[in-house]
Amino acid sequence: MAESSLTPTQKASIGYTAYMTAAVRAHESQRPDRLFNDPWAASLAGAEGERRFRQLEDAGGSIIVRTRFFDEFLQSTVNQWSIRQLVMPACGLDTRAFRLSWPADTILFELDQPDLLRYKEDILQAQHVQPRCQRRLVAVDLTTASWPTHLLEAGYDPSLPSVWLVEGLLFYLPNKAILQLLGLISRLSSPQSWLAFDAIHGAMTSSPFTQQRMERVTRLGVPWIGTIDDPVALLASFGWQASVTSSARKGYEYNRPVYPFIPRDQLTPETEKLYHWLVTAVRQHQASHQE
Repeated sequence: MAESSLTPTQKASIGYTAYMTAAVRAHESQRPDRLFNDPWAASLAGAEGERRFRQLEDAGGSIIVRTRFFDEFLQSTVNQWSIRQLVMPACGLDTRAFRLSWPADTILFELDQPDLLRYKEDILQAQHVQPRCQRRLVAVDLTTASWPTHLLEAGYDPSLPSVWLVEGLLFYLPNKAILQLLGLISRLSSPQSWLAFDAIHGAMTSSPFTQQRMERVTRLGVPWIGTIDDPVALLASFGWQASVTSSARKGYEYNRPVYPFIPRDQLTPETEKLYHWLVTAVRQHQASHQE
């Protein structure tokens, strides 16, 4: 297995969620009926990711569902609207630049912490894998307001439409930080840009149906604290027109039911609040919200 040049301390700083998410993709890739194929996920996950995978309530079902959903969103949006710049804040150990097909002039900007990007590069370069698009790594701290400067320096053009994917991040952020991030993304996005993210409703943080999951992530030091109860209204205030579905509905569609395993015929607007929102939106106009 390929090794990283990072120290143990640096590897530890990459975090629980990145390794675990890669492990989920690795396991899904081994299924004969897989929803996607990620040949590099197992190497990226390593032993730490495998250990974390075994602690999941649903074998990573919600991660599998969102991965397939966002794969479909990215591919259809890029092809239908001829958008050629994609931005992935908090990209983690994602490999879409390598495992999906892209028009040759597509530029994908991957934003994350320096140690994480270096770890990923060490693993991928050791396997001599080449991206299927132009790939630009941008080492940033997304909790600051200065990261857009680094993105612009990497060649991002805010006058052109773009596609943004913020996956597996927002529920780890305080609500104030969510608003700051969405505001900065909106400022960088021209009309006819697209945005996708996953989020949680406040009901998930307090329901007895999701108590086991909430206790686990808190115990691991990565509590889910950021909530968006009405993604459509919130994004409208930033100038976006949004559509929302739940990971529960997509899970049944993909034949990957997700925790807390409420039967399909019992899904209602209320019970769907106990699952992740899967949100997509198109940029319409100048926002009314204070960005």
